[in-house]
Amino acid sequence: MKINNSYPYPVLYINNDDYRDSSFNTKIQVYESFGEVKIHADFDLKNQGIHELIESQLGVYLIHIECGQTSFRNAYQSSKKSLDISIPTGELRGKILIHSFIIAKEKIENYQNDLLNDWYKGIPISFEKGNFLAIGDAIETTLFEENLELLNLPSIAKVTKSNKNEFMEVDIHSNFITISLPEYEYNQYASNANSRMKDTILSTVIVPSLVYVFSKLQDNTDDLEGYTWYQVLEKIFAENNLSVHDIGTDSLSALKAAQMVLRKPLRTSFEEIEKLNKMED
Repeated sequence: MKINNSYPYPVLYINNDDYRDSSFNTKIQVYESFGEVKIHADFDLKNQGIHELIESQLGVYLIHIECGQTSFRNAYQSSKKSLDISIPTGELRGKILIHSFIIAKEKIENYQNDLLNDWYKGIPISFEKGNFLAIGDAIETTLFEENLELLNLPSIAKVTKSNKNEFMEVDIHSNFITISLPEYEYNQYASNANSRMKDTILSTVIVPSLVYVFSKLQDNTDDLEGYTWYQVLEKIFAENNLSVHDIGTDSLSALKAAQMVLRKPLRTSFEEIEKLNKMED
């Protein structure tokens, strides 16, 4: 979804200065649970005039979700400061774009706001239904539901894009393992989700991430065992007559544990490469 930087009416947006001492930010969280993609948005609006429009049902918070691979496109509205959305996992795949807005719910005429910049003084302002009142944060994330199932890895990890980091980083201090990739690496990862090299690319990212995760278990068990990802991995090992507490010992290294969970990803990757080479011959 392309966002313009200028409009014929005032819009509260970080990329313009239509308003003074005002802001609109949205914290967006995405995770998968029991066959559904869960999206939680918290809206933080600092502009009394726009807030009053929402209270009077003339404005509304909006989350727009778009998935190119499945052609899914939908918008969800809320007059409250938070919004929870559930979408069946089968309707989303690959790259997901999520944008946040405040829009005019009805036609607004003779609009006034004490925090508008001076150049709007004396100019009649109106909004048609659906016009932007404010533009908030947007995120891009990637879902690999089908690939993760093939690797026997439940929905406990998510891959996101980082615009500031130069190297891959892994965060384990939440219910989901969050893998942050630099922009170029993330774009390659996302665009090749369904390519002939999908298992190899997925393994390239997931294997070192799990090695990192498993390397942290011995010293941080008490701090981590309450998280969903830990409980899922604990169950996987228990079902195979092993214990996560053995990871990091001489009998079960972090590297071996990662390969076991992903069911020999190196072999799968090399088989994929071999098949591709034979097709090219």
